[in-house]
Amino acid sequence: MQVYDVVVVGGGPAGSTCARVLTQGGAKVAVVDRAAFPRVKLCSGWLSTPIWDELGLSPTSYPGARWEWRTCHVRYGGESSAVDCHGWFIRRFEFDDFLLRSSGAELFLGQNVTTVERDGDGLWTVAGLRARHVVGAGGTHCPVARVCMPPRPFGPVGVQEHEFRADPSNIARTRLGRDGEPELLLHDNLDGYSWNVPKTEWLNVGSGTIDPKDVREAWKRARADFSAHLPAENQAELDAMKGYSYYLYHPEHLRGAAVVDESGTGAYLIGDSLGLAQPITAEGILPAVASGRMLAESILAGEAASYPARLAAHPVLADYRRIFRLREAAASLRRRLPRRASTRPRGLVARGAGRAVRSGFAWLFSGARLPAPHLIDFALDRAGTWLGHKGDPA
Repeated sequence: MQVYDVVVVGGGPAGSTCARVLTQGGAKVAVVDRAAFPRVKLCSGWLSTPIWDELGLSPTSYPGARWEWRTCHVRYGGESSAVDCHGWFIRRFEFDDFLLRSSGAELFLGQNVTTVERDGDGLWTVAGLRARHVVGAGGTHCPVARVCMPPRPFGPVGVQEHEFRADPSNIARTRLGRDGEPELLLHDNLDGYSWNVPKTEWLNVGSGTIDPKDVREAWKRARADFSAHLPAENQAELDAMKGYSYYLYHPEHLRGAAVVDESGTGAYLIGDSLGLAQPITAEGILPAVASGRMLAESILAGEAASYPARLAAHPVLADYRRIFRLREAAASLRRRLPRRASTRPRGLVARGAGRAVRSGFAWLFSGARLPAPHLIDFALDRAGTWLGHKGDPA
């Protein structure tokens, strides 16, 4: 059997980024994926602004179709705001294939990995390949996760989504703004959101909820709104929604990021296999790419066991940790406050609160860094003391 330095299970953005950094560093790498690329991947294809630095690319160096947007349309509380922010959309069908083909790794596509085992020499055996390191980049149900066993304090979020082709004039009728500008519908209880993303002749629509049981009902409500301007010829596409689930970032997940023995041989998880999606917006591509890069750099440095610590210290994941703590502190505060109708904001206060929610969500959606991180950490530590928390869960 072939022997490699690293075998990566999964050829999405996390796996291909990890493979590319490793091969550039001189490692012999194989990528195994059950799909033949290019392949259809359910995803809105949303890239926030830090992604290009993580990939080491510029937007103009990406040869596929891309839609740059500078306005995000967010609806919440019965009103809509057009918020100035910045990002891109791509089609995962093209994006993932480009990243994988340019990784420099040997590709073994169309091979389903069911087992990941250690052999008598202490090497990992995967799909007939042997390696000192095995990387799980195969998504929520990646087989390498059965080796690393990351803690799962919370269940996965649920998604209903579809991307389909239609006449550009029909898609234009669904837009609130320009081509490529996202329309986000925040759910009334802020348990998730729905989206409408026009990409010239492609339309991506869907809903995501914290509780997967709520996602079908959320999509029914969103469909009634988003589909109002679609002609009958496209309505059938909205019956073809497909569901999936994945995990939002939790500090405990990083405890399952790596299993490394005394010899330095290890198994690792990156991207959705570990559960790194942004805790509020659920963005997944940016943390996937960042984790793939962090792991590759750790292996090349001969310090594979340092991967979890390096990942936790990465600016993107450090912000996710703060956002997670903010979300948990807000939830704890809501539980302590009396639930009275009179305490709900009304009139100008309600409109101001709604505007703040819409603007804040759009700002997070753009992937902007949190300001004054040390001040946020200090405030969270004080809030944790006041709320009776025993410190940071990380």
